[in-house]
Amino acid sequence: MNIEPVQTEYHIEFQKVSFSYTKEPCIENISFALKRGESLGIIGSTGSGKTTLINLLMRFYDVSHGSILINGRDVRSYPKQELRKKFGVAFQNDVLFADTIYENIKLGRNLSREQVQTAITHAQADSFVQELEGKLDFKLAIKGSNLSGGQKQRLLIARALAGNPEILILDDSSSALDYKTDSLLRKAIREQYHDTTSVIIAQRISSIMKLDHILVIEEGKMAGYGTHETLLETCGVYQEIYHSQM
Repeated sequence: MNIEPVQTEYHIEFQKVSFSYTKEPCIENISFALKRGESLGIIGSTGSGKTTLINLLMRFYDVSHGSILINGRDVRSYPKQELRKKFGVAFQNDVLFADTIYENIKLGRNLSREQVQTAITHAQADSFVQELEGKLDFKLAIKGSNLSGGQKQRLLIARALAGNPEILILDDSSSALDYKTDSLLRKAIREQYHDTTSVIIAQRISSIMKLDHILVIEEGKMAGYGTHETLLETCGVYQEIYHSQM
């Protein structure tokens, strides 16, 4: 396996990536490349393989065929701890602990209260945190059960943003947000984290239509890749999703 770094203008590259949990491939021949600071939206039906792409990028699994590069270097050549430090992630099933908001966002990292507060502001969580008794020192119940779904999602996004990551991954993590909050969140990410490359998995087209690139995935294969405008003209699957939602 060639894991020598190559000189490249790209931050993240998927090169003919395939992967299977069993004999049946669940990801087949996926290729795309993002420059540093660019954004990618991934959309497709449930079970189409969207989250698997993230699991491969972060090396929870290794590709069966092809390669994934970060900064021109195969992800398999990074020590796992060094690789994972590059990411700020909010997964669908992430958990909040029975601790203060500050500790939940800090998550054992060396982050000041100011850094945590900034992330809360950018994640559009400040409006409700300011109303809580103790604010950053407000104690969450187990799994954050004393918050609404949208409040929990915003705190998990704040956790992902707090370390000012090289790569931001949001895995369907704004589904409980109303359209206005979702839109303000995307604007803050665009304006405040312009060196961060972001990958956003979404069910709603409105969450990804303004991103630099969109990957449409259907049964593990690329059904389309391009901008919102291009896909509306060229990709039947994308057109279907668009018309059903808009």
